[in-house]
Amino acid sequence: MVFETVALSVIALLLFILLLSRKSGTLKLLLGFLTAAAAIAAMVFFIMMQRASGNPDAGKELVQLYIPCGIYLLIALWSFLVSAGIHRKQKKEREAKRALKEAKKREAEAAKTE
Repeated sequence: MVFETVALSVIALLLFILLLSRKSGTLKLLLGFLTAAAAIAAMVFFIMMQRASGNPDAGKELVQLYIPCGIYLLIALWSFLVSAGIHRKQKKEREAKRALKEAKKREAEAAKTE
């Protein structure tokens, strides 16, 4: 269980670094969703590992459980928000291209009728 938790944490961290270093596009969209999924999976494994070892020590729950889970959630939330923003941007670009194509088509039809 420890190996899986560490491995997923490293994968989530590497994906997050890649997410921050890439330009906006389809790759960054995919990296955002993969990073969010890896961070949530790592958090689940971390919680399962904590439960298997007898939970955090009394009085140290903040440092041993809540802060690490909060970090996983922040990475997942940030990645998801980046992906959602890119998706929205790509959708607007597609609509703008479609509108431009339709406008050119109307101009061509208007030029033919004159």
